[in-house]
Amino acid sequence: MSSGMVRRSGLTMPVNNPRFVQKAWTRGCDFIILDLEDSVPPAEKAHARTLVREAIDMVAKGGAEVWVRINHHLVLEDLEASVWPGLKRINYPKAETAREIWLVDRIISRLEKERGIPSGHVEIGANVETALGVANALEIAAASPRITDFGGGGGYDMSRDLGVEMFVDFNQFVYGSGELELAARVAGLEVHSTPYMPNPSGSVSDGDHAFRVAEATRKLGFRMGGGLHPNVVEPQNRGLTPTAEEVEVARRVLEMYEKVSASGRAWAAVEGTVVDWYEARRARDLLEWAELCEGRDREKEETAARAMGADNG
Repeated sequence: MSSGMVRRSGLTMPVNNPRFVQKAWTRGCDFIILDLEDSVPPAEKAHARTLVREAIDMVAKGGAEVWVRINHHLVLEDLEASVWPGLKRINYPKAETAREIWLVDRIISRLEKERGIPSGHVEIGANVETALGVANALEIAAASPRITDFGGGGGYDMSRDLGVEMFVDFNQFVYGSGELELAARVAGLEVHSTPYMPNPSGSVSDGDHAFRVAEATRKLGFRMGGGLHPNVVEPQNRGLTPTAEEVEVARRVLEMYEKVSASGRAWAAVEGTVVDWYEARRARDLLEWAELCEGRDREKEETAARAMGADNG
């Protein structure tokens, strides 16, 4: 996995809000989602489409990947406006069938060819937000090689489709999110999921809550967050990145496992810790992820610094 595949924090913003778009590159995100869907009123969607191509270059200045969330019912129009050099992903909302994903894939393939984008470069994020989508999860996940991660199954649209309250003190989405996680694993995809943590206020700017969710997400083996407010970016990056103490512990586990293996044993209790192949693999994964995060942060800092210098020059 290259540093460009480190996707911890992201912000979703309406592409027709120039203040948000112009500042997006300064937020330290790993990806920016330019929204053509829910945050753009119906009367402004046609105009919003005219803004996407320029916005792609603008928000990428800080090193973030650029994604665009299109409308479920305006696929052709939105894809024509969005698939340009610099775009990394199309988020397709309310995905319900494999055929929908196949059609999106075909249109993207045509636009890549016409616009000088390497074939297969643009990914598809299949956002499942209805009960029908959950029922067809595996078929959706396997519908296109452009889908690299899969999961979710919560949010406002899902709560409306199920007829349940959005902000409650229990996990009303547990079944659907579990089905999507299993589908991702069967399809060999990265799982995009977060654990349930109560947030009765519904605040989208609570950095402390964002950190707790991100840290728990990482400890469950998942690696991606997202949000709607700049306040959550830094806490998400921090929570999804291994701490210096965790890195040191992982290094000690590997050192101990080497000694255990050299002695011909499969496992041993060392310093009160059971050290075996499983724990060694977890330690290697953590160290690899920590290295990737460090590289990605350095990449973003250098890209942002060059952009700042160009603006000031």
